[in-house]
Amino acid sequence: MVRLLTIATVLFAGASSVAASYCQCLYPDGSHCCVIENDVNDCTRMCTRASPDPTTASQCNAGGKWSEVSAWNAQSRHQCSPPFIY
Repeated sequence: MVRLLTIATVLFAGASSVAASYCQCLYPDGSHCCVIENDVNDCTRMCTRASPDPTTASQCNAGGKWSEVSAWNAQSRHQCSPPFIY
């Protein structure tokens, strides 16, 4: 019984710890523009038209330039504004 409980706990912990992937879209000079959740598994595509301002698409204007960012750090960064145009 203990072994079954241990196996179930490990499987649940593994399934619940799957983190979302985030892209940190950059300006042409490499500085941070905004962070977007990587819904399509292609950060270049996600960041091509990314903008921190919802009224202007492609404001980051770096041709899809991006860097990885952890889910922890993505929480405190400026989020890219919708609408997202992929």
